[in-house]
Amino acid sequence: MNIVIMRHGQAEACANSDEARCLTERGQIDALAAGRALAALDMAFDAVWVSPFGRAQQTADQMLQSIQVGERETISAITPESSPHQFITQLNNTTKAGCENLLLVSHNPFVSSLIGLLCDGADRYGPPMSPASMAMLTANDMLPGCCELVWLRHAPLFERVI
Repeated sequence: MNIVIMRHGQAEACANSDEARCLTERGQIDALAAGRALAALDMAFDAVWVSPFGRAQQTADQMLQSIQVGERETISAITPESSPHQFITQLNNTTKAGCENLLLVSHNPFVSSLIGLLCDGADRYGPPMSPASMAMLTANDMLPGCCELVWLRHAPLFERVI
């Protein structure tokens, strides 16, 4: 299975609630560029899972202008304070259902912690994930410590692989 884990684009600092924060103009531009970068890599996804928070939904909207996705689903288990351990169970059920390429659009600290857990098996932060950063992981089984970090890309220079 391949999974691209993305942090939402740059969001406004204040709103009525954290859930309601919207993307800034820069965030919209970076999210659109992220979708184009994935399209240039000929990436297609069986599914995209998106946090219910506004900024993540808007990021997915921008990205999906450029890439193919089989199914879009809003997942409440991938908000900023969600547990990566609990999410991995849901992730593995999806793998068994035939999803080979998944795009996940979420938030920090969740995305960084999830990458760290999947790649290192440790309850610690993974790589720094600035707004609109993307990481691609691959593994036969999405279990703690079983994934390989294939690449890490940051906005606005998505063509540069870290």
